[in-house]
Order: sequence, then C-alpha cells, then structure tokens
Amino acid sequence: MEMWMKISVAVVMGFMIIRMFPVARHWLKNGPKGTSKEWLTSAMLLGGVVLFVALLIMLVRSS
Repeated sequence: MEMWMKISVAVVMGFMIIRMFPVARHWLKNGPKGTSKEWLTSAMLLGGVVLFVALLIMLVRSS
C-alpha cells in the first residue's frame, strides 16, 4: 500500500474515533442500566460462545 493511502486511512480512522467519544460519553450517562440478572445472562452467553470457539479450535487442531 502506498504511503499516502496509509496516511489517509489513519486520518479517517482518527476522525471516526474522535467523533465517537461524545456519543459514547452520552450513552454511558443516559443509557439504560442493566440489572444483575441481565448481566449474568449476557456473561453466560459470552462464555458459551468462547467455549464453542475453543471447541472448534480443538477439533481443527486434532484433525
């Protein structure tokens, strides 16, 4: 990739990150708050996905 292309991609990504900070701050202040049951459910789902991916990796390595 040419140097000017790398620089332009970096500038665009930096602009996107700068534009996301105020929105993220607004969501953290005014967003919905989850209950402990909702957090537990999301953690269990995420753990299930991690275990499934680990199983897939082990199956691929064993063959």
